[in-house]
Amino acid sequence: MHGRLKVKTTAEKEAERNAEREKKKLFYQKGMNKIKAMFNSGDRSVDLLNLMMKILENIPEFGTLWNWRRVILLDMFSKSATAKTEACSDSNGADSNDGCAKLDCSADDNKDLKDCDVPNKLDLICSEKLFVARCLEMNPKAYSLWSHRRWLIEQNPAEDLIKEELGLCNQFLKYDERNFHCWDYRRFIVRIGKIPPSKELEVSTSLIERNFSNYSAWHYRSTLLDVRDEECVRGELEWTQNAYFTDPSDQSVWLYYQWLLGREKQPDKLLSALFDPHNNTIHVLFNNLLYESPTDIEISDKTGTAITLRGGWTSPTTPSRIWSSDICTGSEVTVKCGSDTVTVHPTFSIGISTPNICPGTPLTAPTDIVTEQLDNIRELYELEPDNKWVMLTLVNMMHATQPHKTKEQVSVAVCLVDNKWVMLTPVNMMHATQPHKTKDVYMMHATQPHKTKEQISEVRNLTVKLWLGCLCV
Repeated sequence: MHGRLKVKTTAEKEAERNAEREKKKLFYQKGMNKIKAMFNSGDRSVDLLNLMMKILENIPEFGTLWNWRRVILLDMFSKSATAKTEACSDSNGADSNDGCAKLDCSADDNKDLKDCDVPNKLDLICSEKLFVARCLEMNPKAYSLWSHRRWLIEQNPAEDLIKEELGLCNQFLKYDERNFHCWDYRRFIVRIGKIPPSKELEVSTSLIERNFSNYSAWHYRSTLLDVRDEECVRGELEWTQNAYFTDPSDQSVWLYYQWLLGREKQPDKLLSALFDPHNNTIHVLFNNLLYESPTDIEISDKTGTAITLRGGWTSPTTPSRIWSSDICTGSEVTVKCGSDTVTVHPTFSIGISTPNICPGTPLTAPTDIVTEQLDNIRELYELEPDNKWVMLTLVNMMHATQPHKTKEQVSVAVCLVDNKWVMLTPVNMMHATQPHKTKDVYMMHATQPHKTKEQISEVRNLTVKLWLGCLCV
């Protein structure tokens, strides 16, 4: 009837989608054939970069094209440097950019590079960054995009670019606060920009105050704190207390809180070593971050003769778990550090030391700190008696501060009843009055030593998970 809109049928919609897909397929095939032909012929022009843009705007994850763009850009950077040198020589110090049209890097609609015989390097980088930013808006979790942007910054790590990149990270973390690609890129920018940890702690604080459940921000915070400063840790514990009293059901703050109380460093241990015969370099891996180069490493050949290193142990960053040194040998070597020994062969190989595996991660903070925190957790338990995170933390703290208590003195235990966390006080009374619940109630091994071998094994497994904080309901 007149005045009524025609509703397309499912078949008509599917036909339109198929036609659109075929159109995109033909465009892609035609474009890729032309790109391959130009690139393989040695073309490294701006025209080829612009043609690649048209494909990448629709398929931003296309890693091969990003690799080819880097090849072309490097060629242009080299030509730009040569042209600049020649221009300086001809004009006796005149500006070498006068003979080359600059790119309008600030224009959002500048999709194509402008024609220029020798584009300026900074203009190329600026234009490329704008293009990558547009692609990131389409797919903010594409590995190739973040890798390409990182490469661009490495070509020119200027101070103004560092500030711009931090702003970009802030923007994308607003979209997705757990985008690990963005977090990795931010760590890269902070490292090359030499941003002080205090500045990044402020960023972490802002993100956490916006959302207590931002586990990525909590984890990032743990990499910035100087845990050797006891006053800093005490202040952090006080700040964390405000968080778990505000939202006691949020697991992110409890995991961070557990890290603060169990942060004490384990003894340094050599985990593995790697020998690179191509560069005559040996690398060692430790379980802890070392703030200074290791001094107690001994290296010997298979006969036991000591091998002298060509220089000391170095690392690109400090602190670091990986340290490297040059070595001159073509035979099997043994690396010894304390009681740890690793053997590596003259090929590109890895030797592994067998670490002592601890069955759990107890609270290793000083007893006075744990005792102070125990009072806060007891107060919170009175307000939140059914909160599993409060229960788990309370049991961990009691176990850390009162390990000598006998089974009669254990007044609090955590157990699983009908898939719900409850608190039993005292646990002995529960077992005495309800012995038939042996299959449904799993209590701590210390309170039920008479259980059969199978039941004890089950209890022990649960207890290990309990101390690890891995048991989730």
